Amino acid sequence: MVDNSELPFRMLCRKFGAEAAYTPMLHSRIFSENEKYRREEFTTCKEDRPLFVQFCANDPDILLEAARRVEPYCDYVDINLGCPQRIARRGYYGAFLMDNLQLVKSLVEKLAINLNVPVSCKIRVFPKLEDTINYARMLEEAGCSLLAVHGRTRDEKDGKKFRADWKAIKAVKNALRIPVLANG
Repeated sequence: MVDNSELPFRMLCRKFGAEAAYTPMLHSRIFSENEKYRREEFTTCKEDRPLFVQFCANDPDILLEAARRVEPYCDYVDINLGCPQRIARRGYYGAFLMDNLQLVKSLVEKLAINLNVPVSCKIRVFPKLEDTINYARMLEEAGCSLLAVHGRTRDEKDGKKFRADWKAIKAVKNALRIPVLANG
């Protein structure tokens, strides 16, 4: 959660029993290029484990460069393929990559082949369950080791108006061999 899952909040959650935590979504290109962004946006400590470091990306090489910088400090590198916000549309990342599955596959494969920590992904569902299951299987085959499924489409942004599709999440869980988390 952007602006809600920085180190102090993660440590508070851990104090009350959280077994793992995610960083806020980090922009892979800015993270790779800007030392000040890295210093201000990514903080951790030895007690902040297990830790998922979450990136948005649309270029496999830039994503790998960013992931290599955090690899020693985390247990998973996570690719956020579920952000539905306007900024994700403008930047061509998050849920807007659902229209380019080859690019998504290349992002996952690039990390899975080149990192020593596992890769996880967060997705949203397609309007058709069959498309969602095929998407999830493709991610697993590409090297995703853990999948978080947000049970709403990218157009269903209001959690009060649109309830998560728990049946879709269960169908994805039943179709995969890797762990599947319900998200959102």
